[in-house]
Amino acid sequence: MKGRIVTFLLMCSFALNIWAQEDTLRIVRDSLRMMQETSGEMSMAPLLYPANEPMNLSLQKTLPSDSSITFHFQKPSLMIPYYTNPSPMFKGDFDTNGILFTHRYGMLMGAGNQKSLPGIGRSNDVSLTYIHFFNPRWTFSVGIDVNKMHMSHFTGQSFGASGTLSYQANDRLTFNVFGGYHSGYVPGRQNYHFGGTIGMEVSEHFGMEMGVQRHYNPLRGGWETIPIAVPYFKFNNGAKFGLDVGGLLYEIFRDNSFKREIRNGNFSNPTIAPHRPRIEIR
Repeated sequence: MKGRIVTFLLMCSFALNIWAQEDTLRIVRDSLRMMQETSGEMSMAPLLYPANEPMNLSLQKTLPSDSSITFHFQKPSLMIPYYTNPSPMFKGDFDTNGILFTHRYGMLMGAGNQKSLPGIGRSNDVSLTYIHFFNPRWTFSVGIDVNKMHMSHFTGQSFGASGTLSYQANDRLTFNVFGGYHSGYVPGRQNYHFGGTIGMEVSEHFGMEMGVQRHYNPLRGGWETIPIAVPYFKFNNGAKFGLDVGGLLYEIFRDNSFKREIRNGNFSNPTIAPHRPRIEIR
């Protein structure tokens, strides 16, 4: 009797194992899209995976053994990681900067950018700057830069060098002297300039940098003196954001002086008349 019971249990266990093996793999449709080589249409490819729960038999489908399925991946277009604008109008524009080399007393930084000016042209800039720390109070920086401007009827380039010496008197007071030279011709670039500023921090986040600079104006053919006034905001990480309004104040002051001379009658016509030879009447 016991032998029959053991035989019956072994047969049941064997039948259950066979059923489990047949039901181990189930075929379901996945959301991964594949492209058939024959038809060229997008289809939902079935994937095989172990299933632990009963499924609707209408979703089960066997994968033909002679089927050929190829994955087609579309390569993304080449794109610079530091591009500035994805619009086709500004294709190729970029802006990047960073530290190239560091050592105990200084660092070398580099920067480059390309800017498209719709209706005007395109500008390319490259610069290298080295900063040296003599001690916690004295800092010296020197840099070189290259600029090339492309316009419809004009192409210009400029090569320049500049330097700055700074002295940190205390936590809230800084003295700076600077100067620079640029060769070539690019609109908006100063040929020669030098000057000095004093930086004062009014509070933890606000400050003011004031001074004066003298530069050569090639359009007027002479030297000009322009004030510097830069209110700035200082972020928690030490970065500063400021705007130089010295040139704006200078133009306002000069415009008022020009109008005052007109009202007082001291204005003389700046137009130089052509030379007229004197003809003697006999």
